[in-house]
Amino acid sequence: MRYDKPQLSPEACRARGWKKGQSGNPKGKPPIIREVQELARQQTENAIDALVSIMGNEKSNASARVQAAVALLDRGWGRPKQSVDVKVDHDASGLAAALAALREREAMAVADQRPIIDAETIEATVVEPVAPKRRGRPPKAKVVEE
Repeated sequence: MRYDKPQLSPEACRARGWKKGQSGNPKGKPPIIREVQELARQQTENAIDALVSIMGNEKSNASARVQAAVALLDRGWGRPKQSVDVKVDHDASGLAAALAALREREAMAVADQRPIIDAETIEATVVEPVAPKRRGRPPKAKVVEE
């Protein structure tokens, strides 16, 4: 395949990649998509006439008539809002008590210059991690060119 602009070839795009914070589409929609949208919008009146015709035709399939009616209603009035039933079973009174206790501990810690969390200090030994033993073939040696 031949590319009019060499910077758009797949190889050039892969080599360049995206920089952090850079948009993958800085210019927005390509002009071809805008042209297609405009052409489709010019046919809006014909499309609505077709939907009205299908919806009013007694010989049309019932499913097609319903779909035409729904399409007309959606475009004229917008899609209906969908509701979600949510049931909450917990009581928030325990949360208020926990927050009050935390504020009280913070105030005491600030006054006494103590840590907020009461805990015992334990002795710890740092252990170097041990790599697991490899099973099977040993890894191939890498050739380093200098």
